Amino acid sequence: MEKKKFKKRFIIVSGPVGSGKTTLALNIAKNSGSCFYFDKDDLVPTSVATFRAVDALLPKDADIPYDRSEIALCDRHSQFFKDFIRNPEYDSTRDVLIKGLQFSDLVIVNAPYTSELKKESAGNCPAFDTFHKFFEKENCEFTVVFVHVSKDELKNRLLNRKREDPEAAKRDPNVYTDIDAYLAGENVEPPDLSNSKNVDTLFVFEASTDELRDDSYARLMKLLGIRKYEPYNRKIEVNRVE
Repeated sequence: MEKKKFKKRFIIVSGPVGSGKTTLALNIAKNSGSCFYFDKDDLVPTSVATFRAVDALLPKDADIPYDRSEIALCDRHSQFFKDFIRNPEYDSTRDVLIKGLQFSDLVIVNAPYTSELKKESAGNCPAFDTFHKFFEKENCEFTVVFVHVSKDELKNRLLNRKREDPEAAKRDPNVYTDIDAYLAGENVEPPDLSNSKNVDTLFVFEASTDELRDDSYARLMKLLGIRKYEPYNRKIEVNRVE
């Protein structure tokens, strides 16, 4: 059967915290020539404001089914975040991305989509079902790039980030307070999308060593049809308002 030819491409760059998905997503974006790029971490200030508003307005003696300290710490791995903030964030991300796809041939989003990928692996992901409706309309290929690193290498990267970027520990206390405990419960393996009904392509980007990373990078550029590209840049930066 002849492989379907798509007019557009939508890329999710996923992976565990500290795996290097932001750096990879930026390298893809820079070498693509033109794209619509979105980093879901740009929504973090909004969720932090929500945490702080709840913490400020809720009486200190209020009996709530949540850990008050997690709210005070703006813990994005807390049950409060999962119940009230996570899904609206992803819904907002979806709405931004489908508008971007309407006016761009390439959309790149840096976001883990951990829950959605698990559901897609199980054959039932309503969020990806919604995406798929727009992908069909825009004749768009849905690509997931999963950054895969070993747990030992991920631990090294998290420790280095904690030393070099103290603010990281504040953003993700669940990760950086006890890195060993976090890794013990974290699945770093790629999702099994062999029976996916929405994802067209899964590319596992092996990044445990520089050699594996460079080989994966060359293969990914070929997959994406990017013939001329700069070497992988570990120090790539993006414009930010200080």
